[in-house]
Amino acid sequence: MVKKQLKAMVLAAGIGSRLEPLTSCVPKPLVQIAGRPVMEHILLLLKKYGITEVVSNTYHLGDKLQAYFSDIKEREGITLNFVNEERLSGVAGGIRKCREYLEGSTALIIMGDALTNVDLGKLYEAHKKAVEEQGAKVTIAQMQIEDTTQFGVIVTNEEGRVTSFQEKPKAEEALSNWANTGIYFFEPEVLDMIPSVEEAPEYDVAGDLFPKLLANDVYMQAIAVDEDIYWADIGTPKQYIETLKDIASEKVKFDSFKPLIRTTKISPEAKLTGDNEIGEDTEIAAGAELRDCVIWDNVKIGENVKLEECIVISDVEVSKGETQANKILVAEVPVKA
Repeated sequence: MVKKQLKAMVLAAGIGSRLEPLTSCVPKPLVQIAGRPVMEHILLLLKKYGITEVVSNTYHLGDKLQAYFSDIKEREGITLNFVNEERLSGVAGGIRKCREYLEGSTALIIMGDALTNVDLGKLYEAHKKAVEEQGAKVTIAQMQIEDTTQFGVIVTNEEGRVTSFQEKPKAEEALSNWANTGIYFFEPEVLDMIPSVEEAPEYDVAGDLFPKLLANDVYMQAIAVDEDIYWADIGTPKQYIETLKDIASEKVKFDSFKPLIRTTKISPEAKLTGDNEIGEDTEIAAGAELRDCVIWDNVKIGENVKLEECIVISDVEVSKGETQANKILVAEVPVKA
């Protein structure tokens, strides 16, 4: 339990353009995973470690985020404060916007659109130890990856002190294979290093703040998450489907997951193969064939429809006989036979 020692911010302002057209009508933190929006899994993770006072910045479709979480206090006992950004100002700019909620103690910054079961208590203890022994101001959670071209890479010395960063380097140019997970612990002084909005309207963490800290010889450490920890940025349709497969195969299982197939009507003459996540109040007609699909709530799949590696969000009706592969189907872009 780390409740009394730190404050938390969940980053939720991004547009999620790689998931369009899904994110044209649903903010990325509300993308469903195992029966809940990905951001709700993050909030429940924070609650697990005693953190129930949270701030979050919004921008793209922020009203939908606020509407969904309007009863989170009653449902889960989590006080969630929203701060809306009128224009995107970078990750550090978003933190600056929420500063009044973070001042005075260690701040935990975590993404609202990545699924993880990281041990926040263990990371926090490692951070406080480095603060006391090395005067560290920042701890970054890192994990080993195979493809460095998809992540920001962290370079450290033998003691774990950060020496440099690389942004999505090619394999032959990468100086390490340790990825930045976007989970940070900041001491209060770090907030003072973020320039004002007049000085820097847009200010990033990895691209601006961290280089500034390195230039000022501020001690930053990177801590590896345990090997059995799961972390996935639900940023592309491919990764979304892969995470679904991980859940269906029980490669990853969280307490916050709900049953994958719940109150739904599936014809005995429908064929579901691979790993499918089916939402509530959904109907799948006779002759329909689904493989490796994510089907949200209140969806109607017509007779003889064939879908492969598709994401179908709530309130979509897929017409009889339709065939689709590797597509995102949304209500605003109806699928016609």
